[in-house]
Amino acid sequence: MPRKKKNIPTKSYQFKLPRDERLQWFQALTTKAAQQLLDKLWSEEWINQLGKSNLKAYKVINEAQVELELNRQKIYLPSRIRRGTAEWAGRIIRGQYKRKNCYYDCLEIMIRFGFETKDSTLLTAIMKQYRKEGKNGKSFPLHKKVLIDQTIKMIKNLHEALDISITFFKYTDFVKPKIQHFAFPYSPDDNQAIRYFADGEKIQYELKLPTTPEPKSTNDWEWVTNEIAIPEKIQEKVAGAISSQPLKPTLHKKKLKGGLECFFLLFPWEFKNQPKRNDSKERVLAIDKGLKKVATMAIFEDGKQISKPITIKLVGSQYRHIERIYDHIAGNQHQIASQKKRRESKQIGVEAYQEERRRLYEKRNRLGEELAHTTTNILIQIALDWNCTKIVIEDLRDYKPPRGRRSWSRRLSQWLRGRIAFLLEYKCKEQGLTLQKVCPWNTSSHCPRCTAKGVKVLGPNNLIENKRARWFHCPQCGFTADRDYIAAINIYRASFIDYKEIKSLKDTSPVPYMDSGILHLTVPGGGSEMNCDNLLVAVTGNG
Repeated sequence: MPRKKKNIPTKSYQFKLPRDERLQWFQALTTKAAQQLLDKLWSEEWINQLGKSNLKAYKVINEAQVELELNRQKIYLPSRIRRGTAEWAGRIIRGQYKRKNCYYDCLEIMIRFGFETKDSTLLTAIMKQYRKEGKNGKSFPLHKKVLIDQTIKMIKNLHEALDISITFFKYTDFVKPKIQHFAFPYSPDDNQAIRYFADGEKIQYELKLPTTPEPKSTNDWEWVTNEIAIPEKIQEKVAGAISSQPLKPTLHKKKLKGGLECFFLLFPWEFKNQPKRNDSKERVLAIDKGLKKVATMAIFEDGKQISKPITIKLVGSQYRHIERIYDHIAGNQHQIASQKKRRESKQIGVEAYQEERRRLYEKRNRLGEELAHTTTNILIQIALDWNCTKIVIEDLRDYKPPRGRRSWSRRLSQWLRGRIAFLLEYKCKEQGLTLQKVCPWNTSSHCPRCTAKGVKVLGPNNLIENKRARWFHCPQCGFTADRDYIAAINIYRASFIDYKEIKSLKDTSPVPYMDSGILHLTVPGGGSEMNCDNLLVAVTGNG
């Protein structure tokens, strides 16, 4: 059985450490030791042992197995450093448990159906074959659809590349993890590798670090004392934590915007679960996530819409900046592919393009992280200002866009939507809000006022049908509005759906618009148009 996570919300804050050459030595030693341990233990036996164990990874892997040699000389690592290294490598190996099981489940079905079978047919067969029963008798997939889709493509590529049957190989013959990011966990330590004390305004800490790049004995390690200030914003947040003392941190190394590499201690604090807001009438904030329009939302109560639509939108320069980053990544990928095809090309040219690609991805991730935090803070504040008890969003984890929508697929599979959903989840817990995820299918296709099937049109005053248009028109009642706004209303309607009994949004109740108890013009039979005129601009840095 996999380990059960504690149902206590935690929130982590990172603190920049002063520049110290000894931190660089520590990173190099522990990274090499963790990689050597990964190479030593990389087998399906260890994947199964760690994946089925309820214990922490360092309790399964003996710290004595952590060894390091440099220049044919044995390097001395303190016992708690070796224990943290074992935990680090064990977490990586444990993370392959579900992927390994999915690989063999997919391989079994693909052998039965044939490797030439369409991906969609194989995916459906695997989802039906491998399901598990919940406590309420409801069955749900054992593997996520995205993971199955990736595994099918991997197996097909391997099948085409191999001259012999793929069944002669194990999962570990094709997959081998490599440490790419430094993240040393201090959680297994008992005050022999790190000591710290937080007094509300600063954190005083001691780290055991090497005094030489190749320590040979315990004398080559020493305690380094320092302190880091806690910013006022973080002081206010951690004031409501269960304890003033944070949990054991993780040591990270990150590259900043200007290219400077710095070390950070990531300290997590535990917080109490906030009591759920229980009002006589449930007030709901329904959100449709997008790309240029990051979020389109409206507030509902007792089956009626009580607010005008609100939109969080990227400014034009931001959107174009993100588009340029994607274009540069695509051009960089093309250069790498063309360089590899030329036999006379030098490997150093490919490495330069790969380094440029890595830098562009870091830039994109930094922009996405900043945008996701800004957006979720606005959404939570809107929910609190309107006294909402629940936030409803669409669940896009298993959603796969139609073929031919490469640009949309690329963005949909990237950071923004998933990161916003992840941040909303723990921020809702902090504020005592309920977060519900609903199926996104057809949320922008049905009229929320009369439930009829609508069409895509060019604009509110131009009702010519167009498959790529961003406006919705209902031929039955005449309701016309932005499709993202339509989706937000239908997401609220979908929150009431029991898909065992109701198969479509058209079978659910319509949502009238209420303004101080008076029917708005957008109610069927009144006016026909409703614009998203409440606009908030989410501003982030331009990298």
